[in-house]
Amino acid sequence: MENVNWGRLRDQLLVVLAAIALVWVASQLIGRITHIVVVVLLAMVLAYALEPALKAAERYLPRMLAAILIYAIALGLLAAAVAILGPTALVQGESLAERIPGYLDQLSRYTPIQGVDLSGQVRAFMASALSSAVTVVETIAGGVVDTALVLILGFWFMVDGRRIPDVIARLSPVAQRDKIRFVEDTVSQVLGAYIRGQLTTAAIIGVSAGVGSALLGVHYALLIGILAFLFELVPMVGPILGSLPAIVISIFQPFPLVIEVIAFFIAMQLFENNILAPRITGGAVGLHPGVALLAIVVGADIGGIVGALFAVPVAGIISVLVAAVYKGWRGEPVVVERAGMRFRLPRRKHITTT
Repeated sequence: MENVNWGRLRDQLLVVLAAIALVWVASQLIGRITHIVVVVLLAMVLAYALEPALKAAERYLPRMLAAILIYAIALGLLAAAVAILGPTALVQGESLAERIPGYLDQLSRYTPIQGVDLSGQVRAFMASALSSAVTVVETIAGGVVDTALVLILGFWFMVDGRRIPDVIARLSPVAQRDKIRFVEDTVSQVLGAYIRGQLTTAAIIGVSAGVGSALLGVHYALLIGILAFLFELVPMVGPILGSLPAIVISIFQPFPLVIEVIAFFIAMQLFENNILAPRITGGAVGLHPGVALLAIVVGADIGGIVGALFAVPVAGIISVLVAAVYKGWRGEPVVVERAGMRFRLPRRKHITTT
């Protein structure tokens, strides 16, 4: 016990307590400014998703022109996808909306609980939700404004976002700059890799779900693919949610289509877990599945769907920082490896004077 540096231990405990307090304060603030946080996070997602293409274009063009070029290409591809898929998706959506009452009536006839009008209850719930919702015009207007803000902020993050770490470093004490750079590098690598991995995986799963459903003869295959893409963005539980639309729709088609659909999505889930996830998302940024699931539960409780979406990368960042603090406390070289990524804090050189 004589070798324990009590002053250093006290300082480290104070830092941990301050970090816990900071996280708690941030969670409270996020709950009050959720809409702003969502817009900023979506802009960051856009910037991180386009960063590899921006770096490639920056070899030949100034960063501003490279960002404009990448933005134009990305928006052009998005517009083309909407133009090609939009009309079909709209037709399928209208057709599904028309058939929902019939599906509910058919389902209510097979309800095992006598006296339960499932169709009437669902219709009453939908009517209540519609009556309490904002008007369609307000929703569309708000969506247009939010989209514009996301595009503008995303472009700014691409062009000038990297200056923020430089400003923070210049305003920080010289002795702490290496640690600040370490934190910034950890956040950038983990969050960027996770976002790009999730988007890539979601695109592959969405296309596979849509094409597979079409080949099996499931109705509304395009809608199924779009929903599978969106649900796949939710970690851990997304693949299960993504399979439900196809399974539910196939129930109302001739048997044994539903069995074939279930088998198809099980095979796709095995393919994702054993091939896609290890190579693209890096096994949830190096987290144990149980830890990742716990992070999603906590994130959903704090920030709803947005909290669930970003819970896993935040937990991955925290795990790297905790490991770095522990190694530094033990006096070991601060080198942390997670899911193929390597984080290293340079050792400070001690200058002696004579």
